[in-house]
Amino acid sequence: MSEIKGLLFDKDGTLIEFEQMWLGVAKRVVVIVAAKYAQDKTVNETALLSAIGVENNKIDFHGLLACNPVEDMSKKWFEMLNPTSTLALFNEDVKQTFLAEALASPESVKALSGVKETLESFKRQGFKLGVATADSKDSTLYTLEKAGLLELFDFVGYSDGDIAPKPDSALMERFCQQCQLKPEQVAMFGDTLCDMSFGRNSGAKSIGVLSGTSTHSEIHPFADLVISSVADLTLGHLQQLEQG
Repeated sequence: MSEIKGLLFDKDGTLIEFEQMWLGVAKRVVVIVAAKYAQDKTVNETALLSAIGVENNKIDFHGLLACNPVEDMSKKWFEMLNPTSTLALFNEDVKQTFLAEALASPESVKALSGVKETLESFKRQGFKLGVATADSKDSTLYTLEKAGLLELFDFVGYSDGDIAPKPDSALMERFCQQCQLKPEQVAMFGDTLCDMSFGRNSGAKSIGVLSGTSTHSEIHPFADLVISSVADLTLGHLQQLEQG
């Protein structure tokens, strides 16, 4: 086995409090989108939320909000709403609405407890640190900066429609290229099955965390290792992966 030298992290639910921020953002976004585009009143806020995996104030870890870039959510809503605008214009409007609502609630952007200290420790030990998220560029940079984490990363990869999103291996390839690593030298951390598939598709090790949307029973079959939180990561965990 190769020695692990790079740590690549999903953002929401892995580094950043997920449900506290994005549930509120999504609920505000659908109010705006429905008011602007809904001609058929059966396509209401509840239906729009359900389409992206939000039911009864709970986020489905399989759903679009938990796993997919904004483009996938806007495409689903476009099909439901059938607006007179083009998909490209609708997509840009939805993306900007998500960003505006995220910016409107900076108090909800918080790093998970103990995560910053763990990242700082591994960075001091010489590990390359990266982020691979389904979020957009502006939102990613904003949330990482507000959470006090941005300066810790050697690589920040996001999904803005110009690169294949997870679970495609494109973001892993960019991380490895920028940090002069091979995928087998990387451990990928995430809270969804998409993150675990991304790690495996890329030839990296996958570490599931229970700080986001998945339970142990849901993520364990797809992970090489499961820990409670990035805050609990130790060198021993990485050595366990290296030994197979």
